[in-house]
Amino acid sequence: MVKFAPNLFFMYREHDLMDRFQAARRDGFRFTELCYLGDLDVAEVKRALDDAGLTLLSFNFPPGEVIPGEKRGLSALPGHQAEFRELAAQGLDWAAQLGAGMALCPLFGLRPEGVAREDCEAVLIGNLQSILPDLEKAGLTLLIEAHCSKDFPGYIIDQVGQARRIVDALASPHVRILFDTYHTQRMEGDLSNLYQAHRDVIAHIQVGNPPGRNEPDCGEVDHRYFFEVLDAAGYDGWVSGEYFAKAGTSEGLGFLEAWGIAKQP
Repeated sequence: MVKFAPNLFFMYREHDLMDRFQAARRDGFRFTELCYLGDLDVAEVKRALDDAGLTLLSFNFPPGEVIPGEKRGLSALPGHQAEFRELAAQGLDWAAQLGAGMALCPLFGLRPEGVAREDCEAVLIGNLQSILPDLEKAGLTLLIEAHCSKDFPGYIIDQVGQARRIVDALASPHVRILFDTYHTQRMEGDLSNLYQAHRDVIAHIQVGNPPGRNEPDCGEVDHRYFFEVLDAAGYDGWVSGEYFAKAGTSEGLGFLEAWGIAKQP
């Protein structure tokens, strides 16, 4: 049975951020995920998780500098290796404080003019190799996610196959793919076959239905069928909701019961 958890940066936006933990608990969730912590007090986030009885599945490492249309991270950019290590150190500290077992890699960046994509991938691989001992010591799985370059032109990793190349090059159980149905559908489509092709290195799945990145039952993708594919394949990880509720988060959760999706293990 597919297990579902809310991403509190996307869902429950009708509540202030620090109130979303209790809102998720009231809806019966026991697990959740976050995105960027930014200027949040990590100790306060931990208290909110504990007070709501929630376990944090994953969060995002600090992304690096983001300027819409100009900059979107640096993990695969030549010349920024020291900055990457600083971001990773901060993320590892947060993971230890919050008790998360997974985290998303800092954003990869927009490919500089005149720099080959393969060279950027090599930089990313080198950066990840440099922190593998830290990931292993922490017992943390770092997730590699392809983002839709139609939304973020020039983004270096925008295909699931690229993410697979990175994972294969590292050959470590501590680096895995995050498969996002919104980004993947926008870029490639063919969700079920792509999942099947890479399922051995997919550790986490996020869902959002194009074109509006809404609930799984509101959009062009038949997520019910996709969840059946996951079940048939024996997927035992989590699916998280990284979507914008169309008319209230709680009101839009009917697909869980209708499709036999669990809120707890």
